[in-house]
Amino acid sequence: MKTTYDRTMVEFSSVERRLLSPKRRTMPWSLLTLILSITATPAVALGLSCSASTAGVAFGNYNPINILPATAVGNVGVFCTVALVSVAAQINISLSPGLSGSFSPRNMLSGANQLRYNLYTNVLNTTVWGDGTSGTGIVSHNLLIAVLGTAVNSPVYGSIPAGQYVPAGSYTDTIMVTVEYHEGL
Repeated sequence: MKTTYDRTMVEFSSVERRLLSPKRRTMPWSLLTLILSITATPAVALGLSCSASTAGVAFGNYNPINILPATAVGNVGVFCTVALVSVAAQINISLSPGLSGSFSPRNMLSGANQLRYNLYTNVLNTTVWGDGTSGTGIVSHNLLIAVLGTAVNSPVYGSIPAGQYVPAGSYTDTIMVTVEYHEGL
């Protein structure tokens, strides 16, 4: 799903598929169109099941003369349930480099025009959120999944560096979000 605004934004849409073997689920979210994905690993005997959703990162209007970077926050939400008894689980969330093929910098596009940006695991923007390679980090949660379900939210911190004089337009990128989960810590 993609919504176009007169501003730079990241939009998340999600698609889920259930896996019975230890594999990944992947969902698309559009950075500035982001894709999300989920992967289950073996806890089938306990009925461990997770689903994910995303909320867009909307930067709003970008002004290149501002001395501070433009920032915005999105979210990856994961909800897990278990059939029989509460179980300890680990959830790992990783992001792809996007259409630019690079984690640093990532680029949003408007036609042939590029606007550099990045996504981070923390509000201080110290760790680029990626797949754990090339100096990037992932977000992990170790938690107890209750029979009635347990939710966890992971904020996605976006930043566009100041001083990029690019033509006006709607800039987008596509990021694959992968959520892996399994029983145990």
